[in-house]
Amino acid sequence: MNDYTYSGADFEPDNRTRDRRAGSDSDYAATSRDNDNNNRRKRKKPNLSSRDEAESGLPRFISQPIAFFTSRKVKSVTGIALILLAAYLSVAALSFLKHSGADQSEILNQTIEQMSQSPESVENIAGPVGARASHHLFVEGLGLGSVVLIIYMVILGLGLLGMKKINFWSLTFKSLIFAITISFVLGLLSVNSSADIPPGGYHGRYINILLISRVGWIGAFIVSCMLVAVLVTIYITELTRFYQKSREKIRLVQAKKIHDDDRRTYVQEVMDNALSVGPINVVVEENIEKKNSEAEETPHTNPQRHSFDNIESATALENDDRYTAETQRNAIQTEEQEATGTENPIETLLPVTEHRFGTEKHEASENADSAVSTPGFEINAATEIEQVQNVNRAVEIQGPYDPRAELSRYRMPPLNLLHDRPRKTNSVDLSEQEENKERITKTLNDYGIQIVKIEATVGPTVTLYEIVPAEGVRIARIKRLEDDIAMSLAALGIRIIAPIPGKGTIGIEVPNKDPQTVSIRSILGSRAFQECKYPLPMALGATISNDVYIADLTKMPHLLVAGATGQGKSVGLNTIIASLLYKRHPSELKFVLVDPKMVEFSLYARLEKHYLAKLPNEEEPVVTDPNKVVDTLNSLCVEMDSRYSLLKDAGCRSVIEYNEKFVNRRLNPEKGHRYMPYIVMIVDEFADLIMMAGKAVETPIARIAQKARAVGMHMIIATQRPSTNVITGIIKANFPGRIGFRVSQMVDSRTILDSPGANQLIGRGDMLISTGGVVERVQCAFIDTDEVDAICHHIDDQIGFDHAYLLPEPPSEAGEIPAGSLAERDALFDEIARLVVQGNTASTSNIQRKYSIGYNRAGKIMDQLEAAGIVGPAQGGKPRTVLVDPTQLEMMLDSL
Repeated sequence: MNDYTYSGADFEPDNRTRDRRAGSDSDYAATSRDNDNNNRRKRKKPNLSSRDEAESGLPRFISQPIAFFTSRKVKSVTGIALILLAAYLSVAALSFLKHSGADQSEILNQTIEQMSQSPESVENIAGPVGARASHHLFVEGLGLGSVVLIIYMVILGLGLLGMKKINFWSLTFKSLIFAITISFVLGLLSVNSSADIPPGGYHGRYINILLISRVGWIGAFIVSCMLVAVLVTIYITELTRFYQKSREKIRLVQAKKIHDDDRRTYVQEVMDNALSVGPINVVVEENIEKKNSEAEETPHTNPQRHSFDNIESATALENDDRYTAETQRNAIQTEEQEATGTENPIETLLPVTEHRFGTEKHEASENADSAVSTPGFEINAATEIEQVQNVNRAVEIQGPYDPRAELSRYRMPPLNLLHDRPRKTNSVDLSEQEENKERITKTLNDYGIQIVKIEATVGPTVTLYEIVPAEGVRIARIKRLEDDIAMSLAALGIRIIAPIPGKGTIGIEVPNKDPQTVSIRSILGSRAFQECKYPLPMALGATISNDVYIADLTKMPHLLVAGATGQGKSVGLNTIIASLLYKRHPSELKFVLVDPKMVEFSLYARLEKHYLAKLPNEEEPVVTDPNKVVDTLNSLCVEMDSRYSLLKDAGCRSVIEYNEKFVNRRLNPEKGHRYMPYIVMIVDEFADLIMMAGKAVETPIARIAQKARAVGMHMIIATQRPSTNVITGIIKANFPGRIGFRVSQMVDSRTILDSPGANQLIGRGDMLISTGGVVERVQCAFIDTDEVDAICHHIDDQIGFDHAYLLPEPPSEAGEIPAGSLAERDALFDEIARLVVQGNTASTSNIQRKYSIGYNRAGKIMDQLEAAGIVGPAQGGKPRTVLVDPTQLEMMLDSL
């Protein structure tokens, strides 16, 4: 039987048990599934076709009503009806409570038909039906607890209309508990009251009378306390948020008061100092675009004073509306300014209109407290220091900027979404260890190689035997015996590490007869991962010594993943994504997912409004069209250059320093500064992109790999064809972090890792990781499809941003007419312009579909429409605004 949950505005089947594949590694786990034929690119609602019946497993007489009731029109109509019904009941309830149940006698003695014949006898403005409904709710029902049910109807209606994202069962449960608790508590407080309208209704009164007769007043009071405790526990998160918002409002009011006081004091002191040296001409500049930072000090300037070419006026602060909006959105912002001669950061609270004092020169005596320089005005150092202290005090009250505030209710995925696969503490018994030791020793002795000591370290899939050869034994002799040792052990394949880095031993890795599966839950739940402080931690799996292997993507800073088909590559990518999702908030991390196969990353499309970044006006959150990958890469290059420009203006060398400054409110958002989330681009089947686009893909990837590390942009590319024409020298030079799964030939291993070894792996997640020239063997953590689906379901159930993180528009190709230029209009320009104006909607993807043209051409036509003034600028994920009517359009086309 299917479970139906309400998420967002849609009733849809719970997808946690859906048989879809997130990767192509079907032989990775011992319990692999055989239902790959049921893979679907997107979730589809039940249809009337026999194929959909077979897929859903429901008969037609059940799937048909489900398809009807889950349609958008039915839900919209139901939502509107619920809101209108709630409004009607609210009016009836207010009238009922206002007249204190004046209609009680009519309601008790007459039916609705009888009351309708004499409506003047009913006081309720909602009529007989409203009076009867109010009686059932507030007298015979839950009393004042029924107010909660009316509010519940409004919220449910908004959810059905798609205006609010809710969980149906959670909302229903919380509302019922809230209403019952109110009725019960009020019923206890008024159990001896003789009022016609009991506050808790008959429900609260009679239940409390029953309880008092059984357990007495003490028992009834304890039950009420238990209900209140349950209610507080359920709403603890909401209560905490309410408390924090209240504190935030109080802090804003205090900050505004201090800000106003400091502004008045500062302006007054400036004016007093100015007037003390004679008349000053004040010139208001309305269109100031730059600050004059070339003021020079006069030879008589006191070295303890600093010269400024402008005094920031508080005129703009008188605009309370702007002040309130800016304060609530950006809080108190700070800005570093340079004073002439010395660097002295003056943190401005809010952007203000610039006023400039005249350049009239005045001579002052040596004992004068202030002097007028040319062209600026000198401020006493003590006044300046006091102002900085006042600003710091205001910022201290406001607190640092919190990038997580917009999604403050977001909760990271819990570990219980993942399967708890029990793992043996020691998968290799002592007899197997001793047997392998004897065989290794015997094989070496047969070739005249004596060893002093041999020890074993048992890992999840392989056991490392460390041997200490006798003096005079050359390492090369042991390395040449690799195949002979493998034959004596009857092993799938062994790997000799001669010598082990940092040790004076030689390692021989032998596969275990009973390999273990390393579960993703054991890795993400480990203490090492929970306490990890890396900016972008990737918990990849377990080492031979059974330690959790965690790598920092920011240190790599880019990663190449390669291996043969079915050896664990896709599972490895899912493990990387899952570990990042468990550590980073949506405001701190964005993914750009490229999936030419269209099935690897399809589950992550549900994270669009939380973690994904995409091009403007692009419908699909996961890039599946190879032709759009080039635009996405070029857009990332534009984003990279923009970030470098901001870092230059802020005087920072890395995104960590920049974000730290922004969090501490030392950068002004009015100047374009913003919090920069990490951007991780993951490309699957890189070989397919190289075949389709070639240099057009390789060039921007090389640019990003060379420069993007400092601005928080990182790349992970994966391929199942590790040939030299795919993993070129440019790619290898800029991807120092590499993961090699099992390959068939040694030359492929050298292509990936610059060393052999990947051809000797046993598969099923066994991999070699190369970072900084050090190669380590790791068993990749296994994450199943339903676990990925559960994580995405948990995140998708929560309220996200309004739209995906929008990347900048990609630049036009070299040598072409600029995208927005009207010098050479597209042949379809006039036709598309008329279509856009008649339909009153402008969307690049809509043009692309209707005219069957490429995305680049549709985007250029849209830019030309914007340049002509026909449509407005891009608005994120929303269609552009149409600015003209059909008559004006024809006039514009004639003029063009």
